Amino acid sequence: MKKDRVDWKTALQSVKGVYMITDTKENKRYVGSAYSEGGVWSRWCNYVASGHGGNQGLAELLGHEADLRYCREHFRLFLLERHPMIAGDDEIIERESFWKKILLSRGDYGYNEN
Repeated sequence: MKKDRVDWKTALQSVKGVYMITDTKENKRYVGSAYSEGGVWSRWCNYVASGHGGNQGLAELLGHEADLRYCREHFRLFLLERHPMIAGDDEIIERESFWKKILLSRGDYGYNEN
């Protein structure tokens, strides 16, 4: 992301999707979705810049001043599903809920709070 690779940027800007962040130190997961303008690329850029992308569970883990070193060392981003930009937002949110349930990203195993 920091290298702003044209191939990655082009591919990820043009899709909506469901993604997972794995914390390799704590062995916990966070499942999220990207469905606004800018697609997955825009959403992932938020995580790279802040460490938590506005997610309350991740922000609590990292503290008020996000430890970006921790994020870069232990967080891994995975795209679980990609959808065309014309896909409905409700469909993406429904798929996000599906993956939260399957990957147990709520409670003891994850950072999702909803």
